[in-house]
Amino acid sequence: MRSLLVVMVLFGGLYGDDFRMPKTQSSLYQKECGSCHMAFLPSMLNQDGWKKMMGTLENHFKTDASLDLQDTKKITEYLVQNSSNNLRNPQGVIAISQMPWFVKEHRKLSQKTLSHEKIKTISNCVACHTQALKGDYDEDSIKIPGRSWFND
Repeated sequence: MRSLLVVMVLFGGLYGDDFRMPKTQSSLYQKECGSCHMAFLPSMLNQDGWKKMMGTLENHFKTDASLDLQDTKKITEYLVQNSSNNLRNPQGVIAISQMPWFVKEHRKLSQKTLSHEKIKTISNCVACHTQALKGDYDEDSIKIPGRSWFND
């Protein structure tokens, strides 16, 4: 039993969800990125993903989200310092909603559910995760619009 616990702790650290709030918050990140969408937790992507995303802001999901060089550098540093390198990203995607962990967690959501007027897109975390802005993605705080708990 003790061996099993040790293995679970070790592998949980390597592959488990690690969506923690950063020790420091970046008001610049909140202002610039949060003005168009929820400012995702830096731990939802690994360092390479954030570097790639911040390096292509002129075509940020078909939108020009370019910032001045100084702000880009500051935000990139913040995201990289608070990222999670425990996340597997074999295809090198930068869309958090296409990360393997994200796809797995949301695989049971139907297109009907996702098209609900309060959700509209899978990347609208705050529509279902009522405490997402506080960094809390616990299942206890999920309320899916138009559905009772996990019934589709």
